[in-house]
Amino acid sequence: MASRVFVGVAVLAVALSATISAQTTPTFGQGAVRPGNGITAPKLIRQVEPKYTTEAMSAKISGDVELEAVVNADGTVGDIRVTKALDDKYGLDQNAIRAAKMWLFEPGRDRDGRPVPVIVTLILSFRTASQRSLGNTQLPDDAFTKGTCAATDTGNTPPKLVSQVEPKYTSDAIRAKIDGTVTVEAVVNTDGSVARARVIRSLDKLYGLDGNALAAVSQWTFEPDSGKCAGLPAPTLVTLILNFRIH
Repeated sequence: MASRVFVGVAVLAVALSATISAQTTPTFGQGAVRPGNGITAPKLIRQVEPKYTTEAMSAKISGDVELEAVVNADGTVGDIRVTKALDDKYGLDQNAIRAAKMWLFEPGRDRDGRPVPVIVTLILSFRTASQRSLGNTQLPDDAFTKGTCAATDTGNTPPKLVSQVEPKYTSDAIRAKIDGTVTVEAVVNTDGSVARARVIRSLDKLYGLDGNALAAVSQWTFEPDSGKCAGLPAPTLVTLILNFRIH
């Protein structure tokens, strides 16, 4: 009889422990706030690129991992969760989290100027070398402009725009009241497509507006053979300005 009582008590203790654990486990971002309403957005100081696994590259997996993270009052990254996954099988989601944990910010502040923990959205990209040629800001000037002519030079003709895609305004950027323009330099092929683009005047790297500007430009189309160098169709270097306005 004594052994039966002991077993019953043990089960009760486990159940009670589980109940307490469930009640005391903190939720994501507990105590943190979002930008807006007097809360300033954190400013990125140091960014660490995520590791692209060879298995994921072999499987041709590319794209973005979207994370929601808490930037602590000291500028370090605390809680993180995946809000838009890319790859769980080959570790890209986890590598994005590991990289984001090493990012460093100037912390967000409240109305009184005190640093506070702030919830932000981070977008980490995984692109192959060929995919990075479009939107790659790291190419040297001579590599980026090789084989092109500037549309603004005397005697050259800029390509004629046929269709334009508006850049996506992220909800986090709206909450942070980020408003302005992104200036993009792009190479337009003779077939009217955009070969590559880069940001030459940034507006926002944290909430994805710079990246969204590049993504939009990549979908723009121009009239074939309308860009000319000394009267002959040629790949043309153009400057484009994309607007983000809060109405």
